[in-house]
Amino acid sequence: MATLVNKQRAIFNSKQAATFDAILESVTNNQGYLFFIYAAGGCEKTFLYNTIAAEVRRKEQVVLYVVSSGITTFLLDRGRTSYSCFKISFPINEDTVAGLK
Repeated sequence: MATLVNKQRAIFNSKQAATFDAILESVTNNQGYLFFIYAAGGCEKTFLYNTIAAEVRRKEQVVLYVVSSGITTFLLDRGRTSYSCFKISFPINEDTVAGLK
C-alpha cells in the first residue's frame, strides 16, 4: 500500500500535495482538524480522497467516508451514505434517533 500511496502522491499538483500534507499532519498529530475540500468537477478530488484514505489505513487507523449522495459512494473506497453509516431512519422528525453505538 505504501508504494501505491507514493506513486499517487508523486503525481499530485501543488494544491493536492499541500492538502494531503495538511490532512496527514492533522491525523498523525491527533489534532482533529476539520477540512472542507471544494473544487469544480474534474479536479481529481476523488483521487486525493482515496490517496489520503489509503495512507491513513496504511497506518492502521480508521477512515470513514460518509457522503450525502448514493452515487458518490461508488467513487470512494468503502464509501457509505450518512443514512447507512449512522442508521438514520426515515421519515426524520423530532423523535428520530440515529443508531450510533
